[in-house]
Amino acid sequence: MPSTGIKALVYIPVIAVLLTGCRVRQPDENLSCLQRSIIAEASGDSLLREGLGEQAREAYIRAALLRVSEDSLRLDLAWKAAGSSDSPSIITAQLLLEKPDSLAPYRAIELGGAGVGMELLSSLSRNDCVMPEYLRLVLADSLIEADLADLALRALRGVPGDLPGRALRSRNVLFYRGYLETGQLTSADSLLNEAERSSGDELLSLLYHYRGIWMLQNGHPGYRNILLHSFELWPAAPVHADAYDELRVELLNDRDFAASVADPFYSGGLWNELYDIAINSADPDPQLWYLAARTRDRLGFYDTAVSMLDEYLVRWPACEGAPDAMIYLGRDLGRSGNWQRGLAVLKQYGEVYPEHYRIGNLPWYIGDLLVENRLWQQAIPWFRRTLERYPNNVTADDAHFYLCFSLLQSGMIPDALSELQTFISRWSGSVYLSSAKYWLGKLLLEEGNPEGAVILENLIQSFPASLPAYFARELLGQPAWEPVFTEEPLAEWMTRHGHAPATPPAAALRGLFLQEAGLRHFADGEFRMAEEIVGGPDYLAPFYLEHDVWERRPISGYNMWDLSGNDSDRPRELWMLRFQMAWPELVVPAGEKYGLDSLFAWAIIRNESMFQPTCYSVAGARGLIQMIPSTSEYVAIEQGWNDYSPDRLYDPAVSIEYGISYISGVNRDLGGDPVFTAAAYNGGPHNAVHWGAEDMEADEFFSLITYNETKNYTQNVHHAYMIYKALYE
Repeated sequence: MPSTGIKALVYIPVIAVLLTGCRVRQPDENLSCLQRSIIAEASGDSLLREGLGEQAREAYIRAALLRVSEDSLRLDLAWKAAGSSDSPSIITAQLLLEKPDSLAPYRAIELGGAGVGMELLSSLSRNDCVMPEYLRLVLADSLIEADLADLALRALRGVPGDLPGRALRSRNVLFYRGYLETGQLTSADSLLNEAERSSGDELLSLLYHYRGIWMLQNGHPGYRNILLHSFELWPAAPVHADAYDELRVELLNDRDFAASVADPFYSGGLWNELYDIAINSADPDPQLWYLAARTRDRLGFYDTAVSMLDEYLVRWPACEGAPDAMIYLGRDLGRSGNWQRGLAVLKQYGEVYPEHYRIGNLPWYIGDLLVENRLWQQAIPWFRRTLERYPNNVTADDAHFYLCFSLLQSGMIPDALSELQTFISRWSGSVYLSSAKYWLGKLLLEEGNPEGAVILENLIQSFPASLPAYFARELLGQPAWEPVFTEEPLAEWMTRHGHAPATPPAAALRGLFLQEAGLRHFADGEFRMAEEIVGGPDYLAPFYLEHDVWERRPISGYNMWDLSGNDSDRPRELWMLRFQMAWPELVVPAGEKYGLDSLFAWAIIRNESMFQPTCYSVAGARGLIQMIPSTSEYVAIEQGWNDYSPDRLYDPAVSIEYGISYISGVNRDLGGDPVFTAAAYNGGPHNAVHWGAEDMEADEFFSLITYNETKNYTQNVHHAYMIYKALYE
């Protein structure tokens, strides 16, 4: 639709123009309008089955227009047209609004946007709409995006200031943008001042963003500090990519300004943007350059990281970050295949910076570099040096376990057994403990020592959900662990345990309506309000189970998990609350398209976000599958998608499409083993290769994972995958 038409809001009654009824040109003029409508509908059905949604929609529109306005099937055909394609369609939107049902106005906004704004404002003024406060929010958003701020403020006038959850944040942001665009700066300042007194960082970040962009576009000074404050308040906000596009030229040409955004860009996951500034600036800031180099390291581009760190140490040898740069240079050299030079650089670091705060890690860094290059025997003395010189260092348990494993790989079995026993007695809280017990039991079992089986059985009992326990079961010829559940209906189970479900209050029904209207992000606030009324999410669990309230199911299941002291007494439906097949209309087609088991995809989603679409991490990962924006950008390039923006990763459809595309590629590259794939997704495929994904068995590979987070994540995903298969396969 031409933007000029939107801005002027010239209402062209498209349907009136097209309502030629029987005068529509048809192959057979002898057929009645009704007959031709039936033929057009059948054509739409056929086109839709062939996956031709756009053509199907045109056929359904034609079928609707061939029926008189009083025909009840006209609205049904409008809904079929609306369901065929999500691309904008003013005609479809206007058909929906002729005699709308309760959901039609919401779908009409999706398809027609500001183009149906006047019609919706008229309906709202007549109180013809269900839950009009939310419809006003959605309409105001469309009008703001179409540069119709006056009309947006008109739509917002009927929105109360006590909406729950994200709806209130949306209201405040839209009012603020409307005030700015219409020059009502006093009202805008008042709203901002109130937010600074009482609101959280997320709302403030958005308000500062829109203030800064407005100042920039209208030639007002000071916008840089405003936008910088927005970056700092919420580094993963879904607006910063747009701000970067506006500021890129200035960032490339102003060293100090670029330096000020380096830290929030790094923590917000805008790594490619940070790298872009570094390599294209004539005079980059050294800290920005260093952080940009670290992004290449974290993404696995070791050759680029080596080149940038080399240049950093040449250009800024006296910088505060030089010791850390030398550490990462040495490690990256080892990972890019030049382990000899990497070893030399790490040794040089020890000579030049003997008092550096990370000097106690040095023996571990060297030993790890040698292990990654499978130089097991050469690594042994370096691990021993950590235990002798730095026994309380943060790397001590890593070094001790790697010593055990290096001895094992070097064929020094008696020494490996001795060190494994010492490790188990010394490091009772280590993330490597279950692996140490597994290898001790396995080595003894292979030597014919019956104590090995006892150790493995103890491991299975002590760490039943761990991967080493899974491997131990395989060694002992035991079946894999499976969840135990009954088929008792959830509501009956709750009642039997004195925790009867509550009747859903009005707020829950409002949430359900919003969910059906496609406004899950607003529905969440209504559901939470309902939970406060009934005493907790668990009392609404059967309601959530019945109506696919993905976001609130997990907490409702957790809250009553221990109602019964008998582990075998839990019903299947209780497990399904915590291990759910959420958004199947998105996950299943994406899994089939890219060749990934949907059950494995759900296990990933569960561990990444617990099914919360607006989830984000301190590293800038976003959405259901928690993708780093830089990684998702490479996925978009690889797939040839031209509509990429990191700001879209909070959309479940985008997150699932990008995430499953990426995970499936990793899965293929690593041979389809879920252990390797899960570790690679969390820790990075490049790290998975160094841990042994290409040259080791799964039990060896898991043992060598050095990131505590990745080790726990891999176990959790694998365990969840087993539960999903037991519940659903």
